[in-house]
Amino acid sequence: MFITRILSFFLLISVFFVSCAKDSNDTVKKLAARKSVSDEQREYMPVVQDESTGDFISKKYASVSQSTWNCHDPKLFQDPVSGRYFVYSTGWTDGVQIRSSDDGIHWAFHKNCALWDKKDVSIKYRNMHWDDDFLKWVGYATNDGRFFTTKNRPVPQKPNSWAPAVVYQNGKYYMFHGIITDCLSTGDSKLHPAACITLAIAEKPEGPFIPASKFDPKTYKTSSLVRYVWTNNNAHNAQIGYNACYNTASSNWENGFGTIDPEFVTDIATGKLMEYQVGKNTCYALTYGSWKGGIALVFIDAKTFRPVNQKTGKVMNAPLDSEKNNFGMLVAGGFGAAYEGAQIIYNSETGYYYIFVSMGDLQIQYRVGVGRSQKLAGPYTDTGGNSMVFTSTGQASGYHDIGGKIIGAAQLGEGWGFSSPGGQSIMRDSKGRILFACHSRTNWMNHACFTLQLRQMYFNCDGWPVLNWNEFYGESTEHPSFTMKDIAGRYDSLLTRRSRIPRIDGTSQKSESIIIAEDGTVTGKYSGSVRLDSDGSTVVFDLGEIGVFTGLFLSATDWSVKNIPDSQRRTISFTALNSTSGKGKGEYFFGNKVIQGL
Repeated sequence: MFITRILSFFLLISVFFVSCAKDSNDTVKKLAARKSVSDEQREYMPVVQDESTGDFISKKYASVSQSTWNCHDPKLFQDPVSGRYFVYSTGWTDGVQIRSSDDGIHWAFHKNCALWDKKDVSIKYRNMHWDDDFLKWVGYATNDGRFFTTKNRPVPQKPNSWAPAVVYQNGKYYMFHGIITDCLSTGDSKLHPAACITLAIAEKPEGPFIPASKFDPKTYKTSSLVRYVWTNNNAHNAQIGYNACYNTASSNWENGFGTIDPEFVTDIATGKLMEYQVGKNTCYALTYGSWKGGIALVFIDAKTFRPVNQKTGKVMNAPLDSEKNNFGMLVAGGFGAAYEGAQIIYNSETGYYYIFVSMGDLQIQYRVGVGRSQKLAGPYTDTGGNSMVFTSTGQASGYHDIGGKIIGAAQLGEGWGFSSPGGQSIMRDSKGRILFACHSRTNWMNHACFTLQLRQMYFNCDGWPVLNWNEFYGESTEHPSFTMKDIAGRYDSLLTRRSRIPRIDGTSQKSESIIIAEDGTVTGKYSGSVRLDSDGSTVVFDLGEIGVFTGLFLSATDWSVKNIPDSQRRTISFTALNSTSGKGKGEYFFGNKVIQGL
């Protein structure tokens, strides 16, 4: 885990420009004329104010600005005070990166990370404001420069953290963030993981996010939510507290949850945090975890964000793992299956909870899988009816085949392609759009480079989430009403293929051509029929033995097409899922109408 993530940073290559065609758009022109938000931010700005879609794409995927480039594990947040969008993401060299946007399209990269404080708060790390308990647990030197006996090899001089989650409440911004480091020796000459998720609080979305125990020492005796160690048996670990941690692997992958990737459970139909009663206490629910023992579900106090005993509801002044059987319940993965970056959302309109997981090796195998349940704690089953929880090592070895492939490596037509999408984050914005963020590699830049991508997510008539695979470019939340004449034409289509072989998502799956006739006949790579419901957007594809797919027709901007005039970049796209039967049961079906003249 740690090795695959850190290698991704060291493999980065600096600059690669892509030339694309031009597209005019009045809204984009206006946004392009904006100036940088502050001297502490670097923002994407086009060469000319009369920005074209092609120019925008070229800049977006260039490495020099960092506006969207080198963005790992993007976590979406919309500030309810300003309405501005924020992305908090993994920081490879110093803390947690911040990007912000007025529109979800043009992004500003903030020079200072979320934990940077203009006050000199640390002898060791200068303006980086870290929590000492967190530093000690994962093997870094504390703020005064002291190391501990469990440290067995050099770790990066600047601490960093991964995949944070941020929410706003009572005029304050609460951030949970964490990391795994391989720096703990147990006397067997091997280096084993230690991990911790900690809470930081800020007055502004830009930070500084201060460790909770320093921000409000009366309320918080510790900032740590939950911790993990490979083993707690070595006596010299007592000075840090490893011997008092019950979240351990016990020298195998079958137990313990790797404490990274925290995420809150929200109602995607309202955008509100879900509340639960645990004992007499009102709580929020969070997921966390990776590889190791799987994805865990825990609860925190809804007022203070402090840990809560999972059975009694008692608000704790210590990390969850300091009590037996209190560090979470398994909701997905297990036995070493490479699931991480999980998020559970609830949809009060469908009555289902949905779990999304990033799966595979970060380097070349990432994709996003989805399952659902009518209960928060599960059981979660994927689009093909398979359980998302594994009960044996053998079963877990086929993890990459489990989880509906809501997004994976893809290339439509002869356009630009993407691979290894993951680190997803899902949010309902103030305009009612459900935005799905992830990072992806491209097939034309160095594959070590991850880039921020946003898409719109919807739900089909069967209550399953479907994505517009085209990147978000300000499209409306309202479904357009099409006729059969509108949708008739040739499409670059893609039927997802899940596989037990993780590397399948390291290479872009190429699309296949189909033709939709005005009478609803479908021919080409896939044959059958299609019909539109009376609303003009709900679609049903019947592809014979492959199965029936239900979804939507949508308006979209095709960012991937090369060298076309601006006026032709708008297209019609479909997104659908087969959750019933046939050879394609559990698979997604996507497509873009081919631009005329191509």
